[in-house]
Amino acid sequence: MPRKAHTAPLPEAPMPNNEFGDFQTPIELARALVSTLPRRQWTRVLEPTCGVGNFMSVIGEHHSDAERVGIEVQPEYAAAASTFGRVITASIFDFDLARDIEWTSAPGPTLVVGNPPWVTNSQLSVLDSANRPARVNTANARGIDAITGSSNFDIAEYIWIKLLTEFADRPTTIAMICKTQVARNVLLHSARRNLPVTGSSLRSIDAKKWFDAGVDACWFVVELGPGMPDYTAQTYPTIESPHPTTRIGVVDGQLVADIDAYERSKQFDGVSPLMWRQGIKHDASSVMELAENGGPRTKLGNAVDVEQDFLFPLFKCTDVYRDKLNDVSRWMIVPQSHTGDDTAQLANSAPKLWKYLNDNAAALDSRKSSIYRNRARFCIFGVGPYTFSPYKIAISGFHKIPRFRMVGPYDGKPAVFDDATYLLPFEDPATCAVAYALLTSEEANDLVAALAFWDSKRPVTKKLLQRIDLRAIARETDRESVRHRALSAHPIADSIDQAIDFFRDRT
Repeated sequence: MPRKAHTAPLPEAPMPNNEFGDFQTPIELARALVSTLPRRQWTRVLEPTCGVGNFMSVIGEHHSDAERVGIEVQPEYAAAASTFGRVITASIFDFDLARDIEWTSAPGPTLVVGNPPWVTNSQLSVLDSANRPARVNTANARGIDAITGSSNFDIAEYIWIKLLTEFADRPTTIAMICKTQVARNVLLHSARRNLPVTGSSLRSIDAKKWFDAGVDACWFVVELGPGMPDYTAQTYPTIESPHPTTRIGVVDGQLVADIDAYERSKQFDGVSPLMWRQGIKHDASSVMELAENGGPRTKLGNAVDVEQDFLFPLFKCTDVYRDKLNDVSRWMIVPQSHTGDDTAQLANSAPKLWKYLNDNAAALDSRKSSIYRNRARFCIFGVGPYTFSPYKIAISGFHKIPRFRMVGPYDGKPAVFDDATYLLPFEDPATCAVAYALLTSEEANDLVAALAFWDSKRPVTKKLLQRIDLRAIARETDRESVRHRALSAHPIADSIDQAIDFFRDRT
């Protein structure tokens, strides 16, 4: 993944190498990013994983008096970067970056700048690379715990935390390109470890344009030094944006996407009185999902004859988001009522379904996810009593605008959803309608806006939804307003007031 790009006078870089993350930062991008840094005279500039030294080159254009040091593990790149400063040919994992570098200049304001490789520890393990950090048994805090304890972590996140830890006792500005998720993890880690962060900013980078990479990336700048700790970051939509649009930050130990929105809605951040569920996971859409065309058919148009008790109306997350819920265009085969059910009994209870599954065994048996190992043959996940509840509230986990939908049964059959959809199940329409009214309220919208990072691949998660305290919203919202919205969702007056009382109950 991206790290840096070369300029014409420098030797041509090889094709990207997964071990070192060898995309070099374009010189134009380096200039644009450096221009956003605070105006000050740097005494020392360090570029770890410097590649061919484009950041050192740009810094030299504006701060020619600053001592510039780079670190690069690949000798041919180190030689090219030495044009712009002193380069140490070594792995940054081998020493303390704040203490083991021999500087010729007196101590002063230090800038650490660059673009560490976007590669994970697991990828390096597959490549049998020695250029990776050793693990230590450091507990707690997501970043360090993930970095030193689990099988996979982002190397850039490790480098960020290494820098913040090693430079914590001196005034330092650290500015690097990284995945946006890495920046958020680092900010949360800094708060949980009480690192002396006094300010941060985050500018979005068009990674597709600059690196042809389909990820969310940013220019993350962190100030270390004495003073009141500040674990918030001003966020800018582009590199060139003159003003921030939002602030992300850590509030009460949790990372929030919009601090101002959170201040308006934090009283509703708690625990949902109801359990959110995820839709069904099967990893075999060609077999388990059927089109409605005069009866259920495969994607190739072949008619499918299975017992009706195992066919359910299917709606995908895009259907939920776009509110395409009036007509059934797809069916899902649901061979279990619980994940632990023994599917072999279908041979007797549903022989037509059992034959269909066996006829398609090649696709089902070749599912790669480890969750299917040591489970019943043809099993699925995300299925339980809640799957068959007649009324549900559903929301897409993938889309950038939250859209809660109330979904009832179709010809007496409960709707089912794919695993990119989250749902609340209900046995009666009144409670479902009141929950829908609460979830579509301004209070809930503000809280979701405060918590969701819309640049994430799955911005709406079960963890986020479980934080919406429907009872707190019910107690703070006008009763008649809730009643009106509930009746608009499902025009049944019976039991609406009782359902409102259920959510207003403090117990």
